[in-house]
Amino acid sequence: MQARAFAPAHITGFFEVFLTDDALTSGSRGAGVTLSEGVFTEVEATPARDGEICVEVNGMPCECEVSKYVAEALLADRKERYEVYIKHKITVPQKQGFGTSAAGALSTVIALNQALNLGMSETALAQVAHRAEVECRTGLGDVIAQVTGGLVVRTRAGAPGIGMVEKFYSCAKVVVFLVGSGIETRKVLSSPEIIDRINHYGKECVAELLRNPGVERFVSLSKKFAFATGLAKGKIAKAIIELEEYGYEASMAMLGEAVFVISEKPEEVVNLLDYPCITASIENCGARLL
Repeated sequence: MQARAFAPAHITGFFEVFLTDDALTSGSRGAGVTLSEGVFTEVEATPARDGEICVEVNGMPCECEVSKYVAEALLADRKERYEVYIKHKITVPQKQGFGTSAAGALSTVIALNQALNLGMSETALAQVAHRAEVECRTGLGDVIAQVTGGLVVRTRAGAPGIGMVEKFYSCAKVVVFLVGSGIETRKVLSSPEIIDRINHYGKECVAELLRNPGVERFVSLSKKFAFATGLAKGKIAKAIIELEEYGYEASMAMLGEAVFVISEKPEEVVNLLDYPCITASIENCGARLL
């Protein structure tokens, strides 16, 4: 029994953290864009006595705790036992603010639901993925954005079905420069001092974007947030300033050592900095079966 699914990468520009005693009401407010690149997942499930779950990423074995978490959650109440093999093809870097763990979890539940004919709703599946992200401390708001697609403003924190969003469409391209090796999201989310700064400026940016929504305003507010919180520093800050000198507003992908520009003409941007870069379209559709 096999099935395939795709979940788009998601770049957050700014956010505000909300943590409660319930993972489903925890999450974040904020804004970000989903990309045409992301995580393609193939799931194969076979009846077996042991019920082992194996995951690979781009052809290599992976612990992938979030993907295993969601697979175990979907199988927990079933009498039958299955050996499940999850193959992720990730077309963006990990730990660079692309929401890959959420995309992996979301594409896994969509594919596994289809492969085993579980009959779960899209909202219920997305809630499993959101819970995994929150409890594993790998993200807070990517899942609800990835099921929505486009420029997504998360106006109320929480999992799909609980949180609320406003969606805006765009045909622009996103160029992302990789200026470092990446950031561990859970390390940032474990610092109360950083969280206080994030929440103060994140709240301001959400309110400002809703007053005047649009891609250009999103990037401008993202830059304000990145510098005001102190998250943009070192090579990240230097890259943002250098791109500004070339006439392009840029900001930091939260939370990664990556800097993004949104432009109708990406070919004019890609060679401006001496860093590896990725170009993708804004993906206006959410996660789905393939």
